[in-house]
Amino acid sequence: MSDQAAFANSSAIDRTQPPFILVDGSYYLFRSFHALPALATSQGQLTNAIKGTYNALNKLIRRFNPTHMAVVFDTPEPTFRHELSPIYKAHRPPMPSELSSQIPYVHALVEAMGLPLLKLAGAEADDIIGTLTKRACAEGHHVLISTGDKDMAQLVNDCVLLEDSFKEQVLDEAGVMEKFGVRPDQIVDYLALMGDTSDGIPGIPSVGAKTAAKLLAEYGSIATLGQHLDQIKGKLGENLRQHWSDMPLNHQLATIICDLPLVTDWHELKIREPDVEALRRLYTELEFAGALSALNHPNNPHTSATPLPDSEHPAPLPPPRFKPGSASNRAIPEIPRPAIPAKPQMVQYHTVLSETDFQALKQRLAQAPHFVFDTETTSLDYRKAQIVGLAFSLQIGEAFYIPLAHDPFAVTEPQLDRERVLAELKPLFEDPHIGKIGQHLKYDAHVLENHGIHLAGWQFDTMLASYVLNPTATRHNMDDLAQFYLDYQTITFESVAGKGAKQLTFDQIPLEKAAPYACEDADITYRLYSLFDAELKAQPALLNLFQTVEMPTAPVLQRMERDGIKLDTAFLATLGSRFGEEMAKIEQTAYDQAGQAFNIASPKQLGEMLFDKLGIAGGKKTASGQYATGEAVLEKIDHPLAQTVLEHRGLAKLKSTYTDRLIDQADAGSKRVHTSYHQAVTATGRLSSSDPNLQNIPIRGETGRLIRQAFIAPEGRILLAADYSQIELRLMAHLSQDPTLIHAFQHDLDIHTATAAEVLGIELADVTSDQRRQAKTINFGLIYGMSAFGLAKQLNLPRNEAQSYIEQYFARYPGVKAYMSDTRKQAHELGYVETILGRRLYTPDLFSPVAGIRSAAERAAINAPLQGSAADIIKLAMVALHDQLMDAGWRQDAKMLLQVHDELVFEVDEDRADELAQLLEQVMPHVIQLSVPLGVEVGRGQNWDQAH
Repeated sequence: MSDQAAFANSSAIDRTQPPFILVDGSYYLFRSFHALPALATSQGQLTNAIKGTYNALNKLIRRFNPTHMAVVFDTPEPTFRHELSPIYKAHRPPMPSELSSQIPYVHALVEAMGLPLLKLAGAEADDIIGTLTKRACAEGHHVLISTGDKDMAQLVNDCVLLEDSFKEQVLDEAGVMEKFGVRPDQIVDYLALMGDTSDGIPGIPSVGAKTAAKLLAEYGSIATLGQHLDQIKGKLGENLRQHWSDMPLNHQLATIICDLPLVTDWHELKIREPDVEALRRLYTELEFAGALSALNHPNNPHTSATPLPDSEHPAPLPPPRFKPGSASNRAIPEIPRPAIPAKPQMVQYHTVLSETDFQALKQRLAQAPHFVFDTETTSLDYRKAQIVGLAFSLQIGEAFYIPLAHDPFAVTEPQLDRERVLAELKPLFEDPHIGKIGQHLKYDAHVLENHGIHLAGWQFDTMLASYVLNPTATRHNMDDLAQFYLDYQTITFESVAGKGAKQLTFDQIPLEKAAPYACEDADITYRLYSLFDAELKAQPALLNLFQTVEMPTAPVLQRMERDGIKLDTAFLATLGSRFGEEMAKIEQTAYDQAGQAFNIASPKQLGEMLFDKLGIAGGKKTASGQYATGEAVLEKIDHPLAQTVLEHRGLAKLKSTYTDRLIDQADAGSKRVHTSYHQAVTATGRLSSSDPNLQNIPIRGETGRLIRQAFIAPEGRILLAADYSQIELRLMAHLSQDPTLIHAFQHDLDIHTATAAEVLGIELADVTSDQRRQAKTINFGLIYGMSAFGLAKQLNLPRNEAQSYIEQYFARYPGVKAYMSDTRKQAHELGYVETILGRRLYTPDLFSPVAGIRSAAERAAINAPLQGSAADIIKLAMVALHDQLMDAGWRQDAKMLLQVHDELVFEVDEDRADELAQLLEQVMPHVIQLSVPLGVEVGRGQNWDQAH
């Protein structure tokens, strides 16, 4: 159910006002602390819990715009529940100092934001929230409780909803029933039966969530259940009868108190104006640069109209005292961010319903050098989406929406005919001389093509511009861009369409809501365009990256997505059956190794089997109370069962992700599968794909190759795969300018054999296969920052031998060592590294107070220019080849279908395969000039495995 719309289902409470919001502040704190990386200031103060709580509160306020609110926290003092039960929360470890040191800042921020903060010694936050909830409902207010604590579900009724701001999930009474299988009024009984390990409520042995829900569905309550215990058979009945005497205490521990003697008045819960000076001091000390910039901006409504006297400015922080080797004390470089532009004086949004207005708008579009457009559609699936309406903007503060296919009940006036309007706009959309501006233009291009319009004149995509300016500053969707760069809260889709199963499609949304939403999209896109265009022009390297790499790549990807690649679905079905049979055999092997049958796919049962029943040392439990059984854990266990489980998981993943899922994802008629490529996701510039994710299909091993055999060419055609050979090593040679490495590539030597010969001081002809393997490991390991410890593990050598190998390597390739040193230095000084084309790759984790995070960030900083440059080069190749195939009469004979890391896959008529292979070998090595040649290997076959 969606945010404010969820309250419309009950009539007993006045819902003309925003909800009264009660925030479980302790949940926000712990959730943020455990979910976010160890962020810290230059002085070493951790801020992850502070920042996460602060952002979640702001997000909550933006979504609901409350007038009254309270943020409630636990206190360290024991409560009546501790007196009732000595084991109540007794197993919880002490709060880590890394979290406790952040609590005073969170409290100070809450109060500076003008939010009422409540805590009561001897009372839990749950009980304060329960008491205020009961009072608010009695006074006619509707309540929203923001928490992730399942205990709070007992408070839900027609007046009260739960929401989890971290998951954007809202629960009403039906939602509680759907999630837990019981009604809100049964939650206490439910908790008493199943227990709560996090709170130390024991429950009934062997009664879990499903059993508790089943019992309550049958008997209604524990009171009624208690009258029928003798009717329950088996071990369940035995356990219930044996432990039934514990139920009254369990029930009391799980019940939220709703009648605390609070003296808080309703008027004291009104949100106050923020304390700007307190916020400024906190933002400064916590180094919240973005928040401080927004606070100091002249258009901020909470900023003083006149400058503060010098005496009232917060004292500057003392300069950091640098300690040798202590990254946590280094000053963190501030990531650049454009100044927030002034809001337009007046906004004019127009709904185009008449022929006269449409013709006037069309004339303006035809005469404009460029315009913003946005499609409103029936689906997010680009292959299914149909146009509901079109929004346009030609200047900041003005936008137009043309409704074309809203349901009749949603529009009281006649709409213009969709087919005729699209036919008249088609020449404008297909005119390459009129620039098109949009947010995620690739999606809109797909939608237009669904209606027979081929978009031309791709000028500016605000999503890609944000990505080029800074890939990690914020997410690149419109809502986040507007908030981050414009300090503007957009109308969210959920606020007009709802959420979940009841969410409306856009054609069902009334025009009075749909038109402002659509116009705002176009207007905000134009404002972002104006801002980003100026920022890019001020940074020529990034402008070149945007204009020559990212923007031209978008239409290439759109065409690749459109074409898709053919699947042999019969082969996949057979392969899936084979995997299933092999998994069954592996399961039996696991049972033999364990000495009994168990659910091999259950992490809980696996952990108990390994660490409890088999007695394997080293088991560690997670916050949920279960043993960790991830891949990293299993790989360290010296027991055959662990390896058997890993083998089973590998096959299970292949079966569920590929053999089963791909068949469902293939088009029923063409049997072609159409992935979605994402340009603005990875920090390095690499593309990612989804639905299906073709980047993760295994390359090594028999099973991975079997999956690739399912990707085939149609009859009369063939697949070609072109792969940049050892591109990151070649880039290392270019960037490091190491003469020995450059010589090896310029003379087309086997780089791994050459490395072995150099490091060992022997002739090329004398290098053994084992020595070459070791050299290959170090070649690739060092560009990913591998340490002596990692190399020793990879090569199964003593650590001192691995260290000696690395030292010999650097002695023979001093340029590589210098490159690594210089790259680390640049990352520390500037806060980013760069690719060959000037893409900036930011490295904030270099300044983490956690040594492990800093080390990983250093390794990433060394590799990022290599990986990022490789990503830029493959995009240049895609653009160049796309232009060749489109302009040279290839369109019907050849298609570029896939991009996977450093590989491109094509489909071509068999009689032109030699010609295309020659074209690939001519174009791909020369899209950029390096100090060493770019090697390209081209393979061919009826399926992807043969071609790779």
